[in-house]
Amino acid sequence: MDGYKKIVNVLTKTYPELMPNDFTHEHVIQWREHVLKSAKPVTWNNYARHLRSLYNFAIEYQFISLDKNPFTKLFITEDKAKRKTLSVDQINVVHDLLCSKENLPDILTPRWFILALFQTFRYTGIRRSQLIKLRICDIDLERKVISIPSHINKNHHYHEIPISKKLYPYLCKLKFEMLRLKQTEKDQLFNINKVSKVVVNRRGEMSVNQVSHIFSVISKLVGFYVSAHRFRHTIATQLMKNVDNVYSVKQLLGHCDIKVTLSYIEYDSEMIRECVDGL
Repeated sequence: MDGYKKIVNVLTKTYPELMPNDFTHEHVIQWREHVLKSAKPVTWNNYARHLRSLYNFAIEYQFISLDKNPFTKLFITEDKAKRKTLSVDQINVVHDLLCSKENLPDILTPRWFILALFQTFRYTGIRRSQLIKLRICDIDLERKVISIPSHINKNHHYHEIPISKKLYPYLCKLKFEMLRLKQTEKDQLFNINKVSKVVVNRRGEMSVNQVSHIFSVISKLVGFYVSAHRFRHTIATQLMKNVDNVYSVKQLLGHCDIKVTLSYIEYDSEMIRECVDGL
């Protein structure tokens, strides 16, 4: 819901005097031109997709009197830019930094928390927005699964992510420390505010911006760009080097449509070469 609210706010800032019934196809085209002056087509398509859904809902249930959705047929063809992944060497560099560097910046402490954060992105491909909404009760160490409730999943479907052997000890440590700090099962699992000595808001929940800041600091230290979402593309590409894994990757990433999963796969010339060499 937060995503819809943000986009509606962007629209109403441009047309503060218009009510939902007043919007026409021409208004939307004008707004599109305004948006594209400072944003990319992918941003506009995201706006149009969300608002089209809202208008479809409002028209279907007669909350508004419009017969035609003003946001139909207004998408723009996007340039398919190369998705960014991390190489095995780059991932090892980040891991070595977090494990070996004697004096980490204060924001990258405690070390065990940052490692749990890094390894969770590395071995699950979880979205940043999902990770910060996880509750302690969503981690089942006995079954070795992370539950992604429907209300925090982008497609509103429940799914589970397996906890790998390499990730398991980090999540055990994280859950133990959070419970030791008197957090309840309903409290946020990844909350640096409860364990860091340098944050200001000790009582608040960890935010998406804090996650981004952590990876920004890591990026400066290692000399290349690292982000939470790059791990999602990386794990998909690595697993798809074996094409038999396509269903497993779809389930891991929580996609409903296999086409979405395939769009996450980075082109790998070496993988194609191996297939051709086998002819």
